[in-house]
Amino acid sequence: MSQKINIAIDGPAASGKSAAAQLLAKKIDYIFVDTGIIYRSFTLFCLQNNFNMNDTQLLISALKTFEIKWVNNHFLFNNQPISDEIYSSSVTKSVPIIAVIPEVRALFVEKIQDIVSAKGYIVVGRDITSVVLPDAELKIFLTSSLAARSERRWKQYLSEGVNITQKTVYQDMEKRDNGDKSRDIGQLTIVEDAIVFDNSNYDLSTTVEKLFKTFVEYGEKS
Repeated sequence: MSQKINIAIDGPAASGKSAAAQLLAKKIDYIFVDTGIIYRSFTLFCLQNNFNMNDTQLLISALKTFEIKWVNNHFLFNNQPISDEIYSSSVTKSVPIIAVIPEVRALFVEKIQDIVSAKGYIVVGRDITSVVLPDAELKIFLTSSLAARSERRWKQYLSEGVNITQKTVYQDMEKRDNGDKSRDIGQLTIVEDAIVFDNSNYDLSTTVEKLFKTFVEYGEKS
């Protein structure tokens, strides 16, 4: 495919979309953008500053002191690189609060749209195909069963030294899934022209190969 396109990938938490998209980007020489990094980084910023997560107006005001830059195909937040802390359990639990604030989403969506306007990007998130990049040439919804996704997240927590049961992770993820599907802002949905992949029984390399095949088939048709 001579002319580059934008690829939008949505999916629920722990569906493996970020890991798969990042590898696919390397394989086809595209630029990977994980929109969740922005929301997680802003959530971490708010937590570190001890902002009241129930004070919506305070969180909106905090946007004035949260600078986002895209430098050499990487995000910088207040001139600092991404911190591993954005994947901590505390951020994971609080990010849904941030993600439903309209003013926060509007600012972040505009930033992403500006970044990828030149084409050649793979963008992952919750509402990329429906809201952020509704005109993306290739749209994919990557999902897995709740059991498979909760096991992946549980193992991630264990690797971080977090003492938590798999049942608790399952219940937390089930609650988050329901919230993602029912919220008014940034709702997780499958758009009509998206290709749906269920990778419950696939490892990461198989998932990447299937995504690559879809990309190649799109190029052959266009």
